[in-house]
Amino acid sequence: MDPVPASQSSGQISADGQFRWDGQQWVPLGAGRRVPTPWTRPMQLAAAGFFALSAISGLVITLAFVNHDSVLRAVHAQGGQIPTGTDIDTIINATVGLTYGVAIFFAAFYLVAAVGSFLAWRWMFWAVFVLCGLSTIGGLINLRSFANVDQSPVPVGGLVVDELIAMLGAALFVWMLVGLVKYGPWAMKRPGT
Repeated sequence: MDPVPASQSSGQISADGQFRWDGQQWVPLGAGRRVPTPWTRPMQLAAAGFFALSAISGLVITLAFVNHDSVLRAVHAQGGQIPTGTDIDTIINATVGLTYGVAIFFAAFYLVAAVGSFLAWRWMFWAVFVLCGLSTIGGLINLRSFANVDQSPVPVGGLVVDELIAMLGAALFVWMLVGLVKYGPWAMKRPGT
């Protein structure tokens, strides 16, 4: 390894990407080491913002619009049959409770994804990548809700917000895919490349 002049800054990566200058000597880098590109931090912040927005909007839409009356109206619009010997109010209340529980679970899950993205956890890239892909698929599937708005407990405005967020997830998914192919996870490249 060539000696480095005193003007060389600490933290400089060697041309071959195998060593880092610590101010006095070349120190080998660990396996799997990656360095940020100009895409890295914006991608992490975009993912953090997306999942924070998803968590908040999902929880607010659910708590604001899913209630006993809206679910009852949706069940009647769907022409759902209630099993004999079952009270409709029991089924509606269980449905509302389950919906609230699922919304709270996903809000917490998305907030963990937002924090992990903001803190640049490397392993979080894969979880965020999969979740954005699922958001994209969910957005395509939810398009059918617009054909049967009366069968949903959520009004059209809530469905539109949900669809716009799914489209943001699709855009983030495409950006992450391009960054992964071009550089690597979180658009971070191997040193020296």
